[in-house]
Amino acid sequence: DSDENENTILVIRDVTEQKQMQAQLERQQRLTAMGELASGVAHEIRNPLNTIGTIVQQLDKDFEPEQDKDEYHELAGLVYNEVKRINDTIQDFLNFARPQPLQPSRFRLAGMFAELRKQYASVLQSKNIRMAIDLEWQGDVYWDANQMKQVFINIIQNAIEAMNKNGTIAITVNSIAGRFVEIHLKDSGPGMSEKIRQNIFNLYFTTKAKGTGIGLSIVQRIIYEHGGIIYVESEPGKGTVFIIKMPVELNNPK
Repeated sequence: DSDENENTILVIRDVTEQKQMQAQLERQQRLTAMGELASGVAHEIRNPLNTIGTIVQQLDKDFEPEQDKDEYHELAGLVYNEVKRINDTIQDFLNFARPQPLQPSRFRLAGMFAELRKQYASVLQSKNIRMAIDLEWQGDVYWDANQMKQVFINIIQNAIEAMNKNGTIAITVNSIAGRFVEIHLKDSGPGMSEKIRQNIFNLYFTTKAKGTGIGLSIVQRIIYEHGGIIYVESEPGKGTVFIIKMPVELNNPK
């Protein structure tokens, strides 16, 4: 009947977080498969590297040429340091490819941030960087404390390096319906382009001259294993904020 009114119900859902979680899941599956394949190769590389490092140390200690002694010791030290650097990179990769099982415990999140403030106090003071911590929620969490501390250290260290001197790191913690925690770690640094932002968690992607490109991949993996998500908001000249959303209770470690 044309005289009857027709009612339409429009349902709008924000699926942004669902898409982010799906994208992180797919990325973690790809990286895990690649990591398992390459970890065996990494072990094979470490064996001759360790041999080279040991021989160089022994030569530097027990042998001294009649000429160019200083140059000899300098070159020996350079070789050893490069071997150590490659070894450290391989170890970082193995930590990513073969992560330790989560060992959750109950702790106060506010206490962890207090420890981090003390840990970085001298560095922040020397660079004139202020760390502001606003904990609107101060409850307990059931997470792997060591691995989550690694997450925050990595992000804070990146923020310090991005600002270099003079700036602010702002950390805020809020509760979502009492079951989830939302953590913002914001810096007043130079920010980043959209291209960098989209690739920031990719394995081996780095903008640092001496970076390995592994740190933030490990960060994302740890967050994912806790059942959470992490993403970045940033624009050139407007700083960067890492946003972490996680359940308060780790029920089923991945």
